[in-house]
Amino acid sequence: MDISTFDNKAFLVDAESFFYLHCCDCNLRHLVVLETVGRGSDVFKSDGGMIAIAMSRDDMATELSRKNDNIIVYKRKQRKKNGKSPKK
Repeated sequence: MDISTFDNKAFLVDAESFFYLHCCDCNLRHLVVLETVGRGSDVFKSDGGMIAIAMSRDDMATELSRKNDNIIVYKRKQRKKNGKSPKK
């Protein structure tokens, strides 16, 4: 599979690195740690090996999980530029 056909915003990270991932709608921040392990991992790292990362949200599984756990996500109404909330 060509990763760019899966995600046109895929990115490369070093074999031993980390990055922060902010969720699409809930804005939770996750620390994602990457490390190569197993046979050949030392050679991969010393040769400057890179790992391609692509993300995709599974909306159906997210919806089912939230429904199962009784989680409701909502967004507050935007405030006007003068700092007051919009009238109802």
